Amino acid sequence: MDEDGGDGRHHAEDAYERQQRLEVLLHELRTSLTTIRGWAELPLQGLSDDPELMVRALRRIQDEADHMHQAVQQVFPRADTSWVRPLDAEPVDLRDVADEAVADLGLLDPERPIARENSGRPTLVADNRMLRHAIRNLLDNALRHTPAGSPVTVAVRGPVAGSGGRPQVELSVSDQGPGMSPHDIARLTSPRSEDRRIEPGGGLGLSIVRRVVERHGGEVSVHSAPDRGTTVTVTFPTVSVSSGN
Repeated sequence: MDEDGGDGRHHAEDAYERQQRLEVLLHELRTSLTTIRGWAELPLQGLSDDPELMVRALRRIQDEADHMHQAVQQVFPRADTSWVRPLDAEPVDLRDVADEAVADLGLLDPERPIARENSGRPTLVADNRMLRHAIRNLLDNALRHTPAGSPVTVAVRGPVAGSGGRPQVELSVSDQGPGMSPHDIARLTSPRSEDRRIEPGGGLGLSIVRRVVERHGGEVSVHSAPDRGTTVTVTFPTVSVSSGN
C-alpha cells in the first residue's frame, strides 16, 4: 500500500460502485415487476375480451422483461462489456413516451387524475427504452410523494428554442404535492461536473432520471415551493445524440 492509503481508497470506491449498481438494479427490477403485474392483472379485471388491449398488455410485459434482462446484464457485465451500454438511438416521439408512462401508472393508481398536454411535434433521436424508463421514474416519483387523488399533469412541448436558439423538446411533470427539499433539487439539477453518485432511497429514481437525460445531452430543471407542488422539466436536443459515456 502507498503512503497515502491509495489501495484502501480504491477498495472503498470499488465497494461503493458495486453498491450503486445493486441499488440501481433493484430499483429497475422493482419498477419493471410492478408494471408487469399491472398489465398481467387486466384479464382478472374482466378486460380480456378486448383483443387490442390484450396485445398491448403482452407487448408491455415482454418489453419490461427485456428491460429486466438488460438491467441485469449491465450490472453484471461480461468481461468485454461496460456497465453503461451505448445508446440505441432512433427517432422517438416524446408524446408516445409520455402516453405509455401514463398508461403504466394508470394501471397502478387508477383513481389518480393524470392530465396530458401536447404542443407541437416533439421528436428527438434517443434510446427509446432508456428514455421511457426515465420518464416512468419521473412520473412514479410524483405519484409516490403526493397525497392520494392529487392531480398530476404531464406536458410535452416542442420543438422550442433553447439556449443559443437551438431547437429542443421538453417534457414536464407537475404535481400539487408538498414540494421538494432544497437538497433534492440541488442533487437533481447540479452541473454534470459535480458529484454524480446515485443515492439510495427516495432520491434514486430522480438520480436515474438525471443520468439518462445527461447521456442524451439534455438538462433537468425543477420549480418547487413548499405546499405548492413541483414541476420537473427535462429538455433534449432535437438533432442527434452521441454514443454517450
